[in-house]
Amino acid sequence: MKLLRNYLDNITMYRQMLYFLLLLWGTSIIFSIIGILPYDPLDIFLSGTYLGVVCNAANYLFSKAYGAKINLESASITALILTLIFGPVALIDNLFTLTFVGAAAMASKYVLAIRKKHIFNPAAIAVLLSTFLLNSGASWWIGSRSMLPIIFLGGILVLLKIKRFSLVLSFFAVYFFTIHFFGRGITNNSVLVPSVWFFVFVMLVEPLTSPTSRNKQIIFGGSVALVYFWLPRIIPGYAYGLETALLAGNLLSFAISPSYNIVMTFIKKEKLAKDTWQFFFESMSKINFTPGQYLEWTYPHDKPDSRGTRRYFTISSAPKEKLVSFAMKVFDKGSSFKSSLMNIDEGVELVASSPQGDFVLPDNKDLKFVFIAGGIGVTPFRSMIKHLVTTDEKRDIVLFYSNREKEEVAYIDLFDKAKKVGVRTIYVNTKQDGYIDERMIVKNVPDYQNRTFYLSGPEAMVGEFKKILSKMNVKKVKTDFFPGYSGS
Repeated sequence: MKLLRNYLDNITMYRQMLYFLLLLWGTSIIFSIIGILPYDPLDIFLSGTYLGVVCNAANYLFSKAYGAKINLESASITALILTLIFGPVALIDNLFTLTFVGAAAMASKYVLAIRKKHIFNPAAIAVLLSTFLLNSGASWWIGSRSMLPIIFLGGILVLLKIKRFSLVLSFFAVYFFTIHFFGRGITNNSVLVPSVWFFVFVMLVEPLTSPTSRNKQIIFGGSVALVYFWLPRIIPGYAYGLETALLAGNLLSFAISPSYNIVMTFIKKEKLAKDTWQFFFESMSKINFTPGQYLEWTYPHDKPDSRGTRRYFTISSAPKEKLVSFAMKVFDKGSSFKSSLMNIDEGVELVASSPQGDFVLPDNKDLKFVFIAGGIGVTPFRSMIKHLVTTDEKRDIVLFYSNREKEEVAYIDLFDKAKKVGVRTIYVNTKQDGYIDERMIVKNVPDYQNRTFYLSGPEAMVGEFKKILSKMNVKKVKTDFFPGYSGS
């Protein structure tokens, strides 16, 4: 488990998905060579390679035309998805069709977009357009029983990374419920459908075209399953249920959870503490966020490593502050993303998503809280507390702020000022004081069972505190989580 955690912490979800799809593509070629799959391995190889070229070339051209930042991983992921659901076909005989689906997928990201944010899953919209315009649709050929173990195991790794369990569970709950009560009943044939598992693990969970909050993910996943089940029953013989259901879900997602992209201009950076820097940006358009939310940042740079060109950072600034900021730890052997960001020039533009996440304070001001922050996990609390100080809003909050040594502590002045609005900060130096445990919590917060606990920090730390609080019979615990977190 430790090795798995280290692997997942040091790779972005985009790179994880890319590796997963490459594994499926490579395995399908090998299985075709040895006769497990009934396809021409050369068709799979050539069509996949060609789609990769088309998607990346089209993505480059559209990005230049629309003045957008290019992302090689995103285009390559779309190309592989198209390869695995469209065909396999002979390259020369289907050159125009392959060119169309690749170009259409990339075009949808720019043309069918609002505020620089695409609405539809690119692969789904491309194959559906090909179906109706060229009479050539997706075969979902990757849905072979021989591929199911790889689809399932790779998909579980993806799910462990992005943690969209609620979305996946809601889809399958509704899917099996409708099959059981309105279909022919649940059988091995209805459960072990590789194309459906591939669809869920790869396309349904795509963060950019699905909701970010848990409750909305449940609605989204269940709705897609409903459309998928009922569509061929409403339109007999309709064979494009997966694509259509996903696109309908994308529209629903946009309606209930509208999102957009924001251009941010880098202004300056400041050192907060040992190995910790804060970066300040000016938003090119109005940004409304609730303290505790995060943004996904895209920063294309030379020679990106396995952790990619995107990161999720909590907004460390408060809504009323002029500049938008985030903070991060920077080490000597950090990722290419952080290394490049440390050398960024003033005026360089980055693209950020619309604010996401529900790690925020409830409106009820009478509730009492305990915040537990580990290292850089203090940033959402900084945003909340700065907002309370700025608005003079009083809350009963105890903040445990843990670092290895005193030099790593950030935002001391703010936390000291926050006493006037009811925030009491307990600084924990693990080298000197040891780790936060049940004894320390009980000693400093006697009424802990009447409080809601907010946990923010490395995933391993958050997991340990959940165990501690469970033993203490604490019922109300809220944790911070970034769907694409990469630790370095």
